[in-house]
Amino acid sequence: MPRLPDPFAHAWTDTTMPCAVIDIQSELRFWEDTFACQPFHRPGTPFRCYVPTLKFAYDTYLLSRRRSLHELLPTLPARYDAAIVRGTRLDWPWARAIIERVWARLNAPLEEDPPLFALPPALLEERALLDHAMQRRSDVHAIMANVNQKGPTRLNPR
Repeated sequence: MPRLPDPFAHAWTDTTMPCAVIDIQSELRFWEDTFACQPFHRPGTPFRCYVPTLKFAYDTYLLSRRRSLHELLPTLPARYDAAIVRGTRLDWPWARAIIERVWARLNAPLEEDPPLFALPPALLEERALLDHAMQRRSDVHAIMANVNQKGPTRLNPR
């Protein structure tokens, strides 16, 4: 009898795995909150002018199958012109700057996302406290594993 494939096995390799999920509404809220501080922002340009290009950047990222942006750049201007309606299209150097920033955000390791703004000191202190607590927890687990290996002994022999 043929064996059925494991339903929990990965259907793709690491190099072909698609991006799992991007919450585009959350991402657009992020950009709306920060666009005025971004290097690509031009004063007087409202956020709505950036939305089609941002969506194009996310679509391209999701459809790229983990190819690098550098590898895709030669074809992107034509794809951008074809995908974005003329009245909402930004000039290519401007659009490219936005696309590069989106990709930098998406490709950053979760804990090492390039900082867009300086973290508040209270958050830095909180992270330091959490790191210290996690290290202490690891130390306790190592001690307990050592105690369990040696078997029951009295901790305070008299």
